Amino acid sequence: MIVFILVFAAVYPLVTVLSYLMQAVTPAWGLWQRNLVIVPMIVTAMMFVIIPAINRLRR
Repeated sequence: MIVFILVFAAVYPLVTVLSYLMQAVTPAWGLWQRNLVIVPMIVTAMMFVIIPAINRLRR
């Protein structure tokens, strides 16, 4: 349960900030187009930054 909370606490702000930034930069794009750019950024951040950091914290 603690891992869920830590991942949620890290990912939710990242998703929110990236969504607002992409909306400001690409106002004419549809939601699916913005998500097509945002999702790989979030997955990469999770794989190489967020999850390893959480694993280090739990040791």
